[in-house]
Amino acid sequence: MPVVTLTLTTVGHNLMRDTYTGIDNARPTYFALGSGTSAPSAGQTKLDAETFRKKVTSFTNGASTGEALINCYIAQNDAVNANIQEVAVFGGNTASAAANSGKMLGRALYAHNPKTNLESIQLQLDLTT
Repeated sequence: MPVVTLTLTTVGHNLMRDTYTGIDNARPTYFALGSGTSAPSAGQTKLDAETFRKKVTSFTNGASTGEALINCYIAQNDAVNANIQEVAVFGGNTASAAANSGKMLGRALYAHNPKTNLESIQLQLDLTT
């Protein structure tokens, strides 16, 4: 299973703060794939070009301080023929199955294209605060 290290965003940092104060919920609930190729940066709030979104499968604490491992499963019939170039995880009270919803905790480049209907992909997204 590929492990992809996410760049933590400023919005992600602020979402954690808002969780501490009870304003929002930083639990990672959705991951998204896209076709954008810009370098990940802390200032980003969404994928360059989101093409697919699904609920996070599960998550666990990593071995390092502040590390979360977010598991994502892309089934054979998901994102067929997608040009996958970027991946991100979203949380917050406004996160839903709709593209660009919620607050982006982190983003990374991950190239896999095209995704076929003969394969499934398991990704582990590594997010460290």
